[in-house]
Amino acid sequence: MAKRVFITGIWHETNTFAQGRTGLEAFHAYQYLEGDALFAAFADTNTEVGGAMDAAVELDLNLIPGLFAGAVPSGLITASAYEALVRRSLELLAAAGQIDGVLVHLHGACVVEGAPEADAEFLAAIRRQLPADTPVVATFDLHANLSDALIKGADALVGYDTYPHNDMGERGAEAARMLHRMLWSTRRPAKILRKLPFAPPPQVQGTAAAPAAAIMAKMHDMETWGEIWSASIAWGFPYADVAHLGVGILVQGDDIAHATRVADDLALTIWRQRGDFDAGLISVEAAVHSAIAAPHGPIILVDVADNAGGGAPADGTTILAELLDQSARDAVIVLCDGQAVKTAKAIGVGAMFSGNVGGKSDDLHGPPIPLVGEIIFQQPVRYRRRGDYMTGQQIDLGEIAVIQADGVTVMLTEEKAMPFDADHLAAAGIVAEAQKIIVVKSAIAWQAHFRAFAKGEIYVDTPGVCASNLKRFTYTQLTRAVYPIDNDGVWPATNA
Repeated sequence: MAKRVFITGIWHETNTFAQGRTGLEAFHAYQYLEGDALFAAFADTNTEVGGAMDAAVELDLNLIPGLFAGAVPSGLITASAYEALVRRSLELLAAAGQIDGVLVHLHGACVVEGAPEADAEFLAAIRRQLPADTPVVATFDLHANLSDALIKGADALVGYDTYPHNDMGERGAEAARMLHRMLWSTRRPAKILRKLPFAPPPQVQGTAAAPAAAIMAKMHDMETWGEIWSASIAWGFPYADVAHLGVGILVQGDDIAHATRVADDLALTIWRQRGDFDAGLISVEAAVHSAIAAPHGPIILVDVADNAGGGAPADGTTILAELLDQSARDAVIVLCDGQAVKTAKAIGVGAMFSGNVGGKSDDLHGPPIPLVGEIIFQQPVRYRRRGDYMTGQQIDLGEIAVIQADGVTVMLTEEKAMPFDADHLAAAGIVAEAQKIIVVKSAIAWQAHFRAFAKGEIYVDTPGVCASNLKRFTYTQLTRAVYPIDNDGVWPATNA
């Protein structure tokens, strides 16, 4: 008889330095699904749920849908929103009847008002509602800030292996296979977590390039060693002011001594190379000048500090101002500015737009910039992702307005556009490959698509809540020195 597996998840990458709060409406606006709608939305998608669904067919697991709630990375989640999501998930679990196992899909860097370890608390709440021997397996993002409480909350955990993230489906399937292994035996893996006093910025966490690529290759080789179930490196999310900030290495296996040796080896390898993860940035003026002077494009100007996928508002104006000042040609930039979109919608396509754009969410990412240009596109935009990241995911950008200001094309959106592919540009009639300069509000995720045709890339030293220079932030919850926030840290730790 097929085992009955409850599947649920809450996903949010919380930037505690971002202004504003993330309420329940943010989850409903981006991704809120429960019951059969969850299966309909995630079927044939490169997501953890989609991967688990595919594996369940092969393994003869009967998946029982709970809810999946995800919000675009942003500021602290309100306590009321989190409580509502947990309460509803537990209601669906109770209504599911007898359950043999549970799959939980998390981020690992979710922070709630009064709850710095919200992911761990969610697992604990699920665990309390289950018989003691019910196996629970969870997935987590590569940017998770792992903690002892999170690891304790599940019988096994599986983390993403790639950044840009393109293996979510594989990790969801791996979690389902791991759960299946537990369901048909009494075996549970020993779990060894090593936390390093090290928090590299996302800009240097890319797993396809040095220095992370060789470390990930070493980890994958170690996973093939006898009695190891899985290994994961969570490179951490440095824009969360939490005590458990930093890189975490999780190794799971039958032999606790062997798993410990693997975890310690990986931890020491990373620690010795920490200086290789220092970020290199170029001033805004120099970056725009270099992009204009390049013989061929597109040149990607990476606005790291205004990373739409890291909790920033995606309305930073410092690069736009410089593009206009230097009279750039064939340049495109996307700003989240619902107020400006509303103004453009009121006057219509073909009219001249004159008003301030961007810089309205806070005073950290540059001031509003006066913009004059023709409105060449205006309508609501929805599309399905075709790139490697969350292939098939439905995206709603709300109303869109595209302003042509001489040689600079400014795409204004109601909702944040995370540039994991160029589909958002294409939906507004902009051909990415034809541009000389493309500004992406991202750290590394843009590489999965744009790098295939880009002729160059420049990481720009812009201000904002996702700045790669972590010394710009004031951390109040750290009780230990963490590199590079501090000049150094201590490793091996006394409890290693």
